Amino acid sequence: MDHDAGGHEAPGAAWKPEPLTHRNSAGEPYRREPIVEQQIVAAMRLGVDDLRVRAALDDRQSPAYLKEECLVYLIRCYSRAGERGLVNDLSDALLHRCAKLINGRLNSLGAEAAEEGYQDVVERLFSQIVDLESDRGDFLQVRFWPALEKLAVHAFNQQLASHKRAQSTVSITSVAGYDQDEDDEDGRIVRPRGDLETASPSGESALVQDDVIRESLIRIEEPFRSAFLLRHYSGWPVEDQDPNVQTISRHFGKDPRTIRNWLRRAEEALQRWREEQ
Repeated sequence: MDHDAGGHEAPGAAWKPEPLTHRNSAGEPYRREPIVEQQIVAAMRLGVDDLRVRAALDDRQSPAYLKEECLVYLIRCYSRAGERGLVNDLSDALLHRCAKLINGRLNSLGAEAAEEGYQDVVERLFSQIVDLESDRGDFLQVRFWPALEKLAVHAFNQQLASHKRAQSTVSITSVAGYDQDEDDEDGRIVRPRGDLETASPSGESALVQDDVIRESLIRIEEPFRSAFLLRHYSGWPVEDQDPNVQTISRHFGKDPRTIRNWLRRAEEALQRWREEQ
């Protein structure tokens, strides 16, 4: 949990943010990175105007840049202090940084579903941040981006399962008979078939196709289904040398060979389903 802001009064020289209390699977309490702790201490000693300026910086290379984990702490801290205006400004700064990742995961759903998914991510994110009665948001002060990624993937899967719209229907229907791309590292990538590229299903036709999509995806067990959707629908790479690129391998904490085996298992399940039709 975290320290009460106590208004705008700067903490003393020996002050440190209270430790987190949520525990990992090994029973050990979460710990913030040292740089995050240092930024929190420095930020708590800033005046309100200076804090707003620091929070709005988006240059990660700047020494004045406040990490997202630090912003989460500050939002919680000033929420407890009742500083609603400052909380709103800090929240806006955090959301500005989050938008690219969230939109990148949801845009393929189409405008309406992407907007609904975005709002779902924001709601779930801030319900954890401003829940001052529990420690369920502690991980956001430890590894913010993986936590946000998980929320975005959850929203994507929810929208995919619940929305019946032509754009998502065509994309996923093509999974059942996708074309091969020779340049793709796995040898397969979803591409709409020629007979679907100009299709615009609506009404009863869209409902029928949506049922087909659901039935085909149900045949794929987890975690193979999630890996398959991330690869062939969201376009995530299996692996990447750039540590800042989110990959399926990093997402699941598995080596690339395991992920490729999962994708193969998913494709085999779809093939069996197609043969039964």
